[in-house]
Amino acid sequence: MVAQGQESRTTAVLCPSPTLGLLSPGSGNTFGNQSLLTQAAKQATCMVSSVFDWQVLSAVGTFKKHTHLIWSKETKEHVFTHGLHCIQHFPCGSPVRFMVYSEAAAAFIGIHSDNTVFLYQADGHKQTSSVHFPFMGLTSTKISGCLVGWGPGPIFTLLDSELRPLDAAEDALDIRVCQPAEHSTDLVTAGLGNVCVWSVRLMRCKVKIQKGLQQSTPTHMALACPRADRPHRAFVVCGRVVTVVDLDGGKVLDHRKDLCSWCVIASIRVWGPDWELRVVFVGHNGKFMLNMLLSASVDCTIRCWNVEEGDVVECVDTEQKSPPLYIGGTSKGDILFSFSHQGVDFWSIRNIYNLHCKLKGDKGASLKQILVSSFPPPYPIRVLCVSGDSDINLVAAETGAVLTSFKTQQRILCADYCLHKEILLALSEAGTVLQANTLTNPITLIEDDRQNLTIPGPASCLAVYTLVTDARGTLEEWRNLQERRGCSHRSKIILDDAKNRCLIILGQNGGCVSVLKLDNGKVWYRTPAHNGQSVTSLQVYPTDGEDMTVIVWRVNPYVEECLSQQLSLHSGQPHVHLATLGPLLALTFQEPKSGTNSLMHFDLLNQNQTGQLPREGHIDDFTGLCVCPDLELFVSSSLDGTVCIWNEKNQLIRTLQLNAVPECLAYGGFGELFFGIRGNLYKTNCAKFLPQLYQQMVTCEVAVCSD
Repeated sequence: MVAQGQESRTTAVLCPSPTLGLLSPGSGNTFGNQSLLTQAAKQATCMVSSVFDWQVLSAVGTFKKHTHLIWSKETKEHVFTHGLHCIQHFPCGSPVRFMVYSEAAAAFIGIHSDNTVFLYQADGHKQTSSVHFPFMGLTSTKISGCLVGWGPGPIFTLLDSELRPLDAAEDALDIRVCQPAEHSTDLVTAGLGNVCVWSVRLMRCKVKIQKGLQQSTPTHMALACPRADRPHRAFVVCGRVVTVVDLDGGKVLDHRKDLCSWCVIASIRVWGPDWELRVVFVGHNGKFMLNMLLSASVDCTIRCWNVEEGDVVECVDTEQKSPPLYIGGTSKGDILFSFSHQGVDFWSIRNIYNLHCKLKGDKGASLKQILVSSFPPPYPIRVLCVSGDSDINLVAAETGAVLTSFKTQQRILCADYCLHKEILLALSEAGTVLQANTLTNPITLIEDDRQNLTIPGPASCLAVYTLVTDARGTLEEWRNLQERRGCSHRSKIILDDAKNRCLIILGQNGGCVSVLKLDNGKVWYRTPAHNGQSVTSLQVYPTDGEDMTVIVWRVNPYVEECLSQQLSLHSGQPHVHLATLGPLLALTFQEPKSGTNSLMHFDLLNQNQTGQLPREGHIDDFTGLCVCPDLELFVSSSLDGTVCIWNEKNQLIRTLQLNAVPECLAYGGFGELFFGIRGNLYKTNCAKFLPQLYQQMVTCEVAVCSD
């Protein structure tokens, strides 16, 4: 969007997302003097004329030479999937009955039904132990190089890292489950009619609880760390009864018998500290073998659950004849294991993206627009998010902190943000342009333009064009504004700038494009467009309309007739999203009859068009399209839960498979991609999944900006 000494030729979808770089997308923000070398393109039925920056074209040509060298070596499409991945499978002759990770042995230790012991490693190494193992289970301890073997019956034995006995407790009771305490080196055991707390160092029972316990065999146990208002507690499961035990006071606190029914309901339930039901997870088709954030079931699936929403985030199918019976892992959670009657599987979790900011707004509202500002350093990078019908949040790109927010009484169609003026511009469904002050929290309204531009029709889309010729003065003005942060009063004099230009450009339902001045909101210039049909999206340079035509505009902010049509492209199909990269125009289409979705590239100079290869890309509707100008790439998202990365030849080079639907997306520079999921802002560094050349380009860009 902003490049020192260059005029931006590209923008992001609808309300452009500014980014750093020579070909930065945005609302038309420009730093420095305009320097344009033009060439007249050949006229055709779909083209009138074209104006492009030959410096940009030269950069594109240089990049293509380098890309060709890399592309010849990396021709295979790569798909990166977020979430759970099986990385190793070990078949077993004797079923596993217990498994645990031991830091002392630096391996996963599996106890099999025939009392043999195997040491597993996720890299594929498997070692048989010569030890005949009589224990029911193993538990790691916080004592270096030591484990405890326990059960069946009154057995509690300290072992070294090679599973050789070191010491044995003499006063043990029956043990069926064992868990380490999080806040100490103690272990807690539970067995038939007893719960005990053990000092591993002394190999003695510190607390022995028998009174009030049922004479039933426990199958599961969970521990809760002590707090100022609550003691160290154990939750022991025997059949349908959960017994709560005070481990500090050595007494039974409660028996809960109504937490689940006899029938297999295939759900996970979460209760609060006072046993109020908080969340119910429903999704498995068989009874659960484990209930945690990751759950395994005899329906041969492993599922990951969203705790807040109570729904399935990811479902992984396992071998139908080998349902997972248990899931465990390391304390870090980097490697997980599951075992069944037939074998052991190891899993890893790949985080392609992470939650960057939990946005303020109505619950369940989707994130429908992301706009990234990109004034060059020392300006910060801000992310503007429009959620639902009326919520707008301004987020710090680096930290993910919400800087300020705005909730309107009107339904918002789209918004834009002037960083150097600290002004928010929002377009309501009625066509009203709202100007608001982003120096306050919450954002305060400066002006509510009630003109509504009813002639020839209400505004339907909005973008801001900015030309900065006085970079030093603009930076000084912005710094002065930061000193007045929190002040709601804004002078109109500040918005009026004789050297720089900041124009509001509107697309209207009546088939015209209007230019408004930022200081007074009055119409400065208006021109007809799209054969009198509605303008559906606007990016300052290109506009899209219901007449299935894309128009590229030339902006001259110093004359009254500031817009002139340079190019018209009629596609014959409705466009869903569009983005530009130098002379390339990318459009997404949906074939009405077949429902096929496709991405098409148009070269506005040589009048060529390039479609994607068959069977590549998305299999469902597009949800977004943006450009990575510094990497010369396009990125699209879809309802099928994928993010596709395309080069300038419209070749699919990477696919990111998410475990949710991306609602919209925007590029933030330096290889970072922002997108909305379930109304919140997520971020990924897409560069790390790209070929090496692109990673080097990001590294160089970071180094230049750091200098």
